[in-house]
Amino acid sequence: MKDMKIEANRWWRQTRSDFAFLPKIQELGKYDTCCFLAQQTAEKALKAYLFFQGEELIFTHSIFKLCEMASKYEQQFLALREDVKQLDYYYVEARYPNAIEDVIPADFYSEKDGAGAIQMTKAVISMVSKSLETAGLGNQ
Repeated sequence: MKDMKIEANRWWRQTRSDFAFLPKIQELGKYDTCCFLAQQTAEKALKAYLFFQGEELIFTHSIFKLCEMASKYEQQFLALREDVKQLDYYYVEARYPNAIEDVIPADFYSEKDGAGAIQMTKAVISMVSKSLETAGLGNQ
């Protein structure tokens, strides 16, 4: 049986690594990539939290759904869900040229979109970090 605390730590370490890279992507003006990576980073943070809680099978990429799942352990994830659900739109739309009609993601997403995506991801990381730090994992 897999030690889910070790798995949570792996996901949390990758979350922090990805989050450190987000501002660099934004500085390069790659706002579509920034939005997608922000979604991925928030997803990894929430999955780290859920793995830490003992969850083993998580089959969604939806930030909205992951926050709902996390609320089973801490109710404040429901409020967070409303604040960050926009990240779900960056999972497909920010990557594929046919996801948004008549425009490619590189031309569609703006600096404002990238900044907003980073802020939403920061909110997810902040909440997850508080929970993991209480349990002794957040700073590893």
